[in-house]
Amino acid sequence: MVLLEYNGKKPEISENAYVSPQATLIGDVKINDNAIIWPGSIIRGENSQINIGEYTTIFDGVLLFSRKKKSPIHIGRYCIIETGVTILGCFLEDYVQILEASLIYEESSIGEGVVILNNSQVPPGFVIPARSVMRGIPIERVREQTRNEVLEQKERAHHYSQIFIKIKNHLPQAQSYLLTLPDFIKIMLKKEGNI
Repeated sequence: MVLLEYNGKKPEISENAYVSPQATLIGDVKINDNAIIWPGSIIRGENSQINIGEYTTIFDGVLLFSRKKKSPIHIGRYCIIETGVTILGCFLEDYVQILEASLIYEESSIGEGVVILNNSQVPPGFVIPARSVMRGIPIERVREQTRNEVLEQKERAHHYSQIFIKIKNHLPQAQSYLLTLPDFIKIMLKKEGNI
């Protein structure tokens, strides 16, 4: 994994988090307990802080880039940020799911339990109310989620994190951020009795 200091700030990673060796973290980045960062993700806290909450999963090839001093990135707890998403500065509350290849611009605010569907674009300064399902360019509201649907999102995020806790139990001497993706797959297949 690439960890780079920038303007006197360097990434902070919880011992209970997993950061892939193929991820890049730059500057003022904080990865909290049980967060998961997958290969190919680039997290650039060069101009303001990027904070990734507990039990949040950042999938492959995600770009988080705080381009402006007044636009930090705060990602709440139990969020799922899927492959190819770009976030340039926003505040995400808990239980948010952003699906593949979406783009989130600066100074936007995304409420609790929001789902942003594939290939959507959130314009600068846009506010999305809690539990909304959104899609499109420009983004539009599709419907509102139920509380049960939001709790299901939380359970999915928790499930991803628990997988890595199981790995740590199998390899108590291993530092989770040093595990590679092939190591992870091999351990999980062995656990499930498939190899």
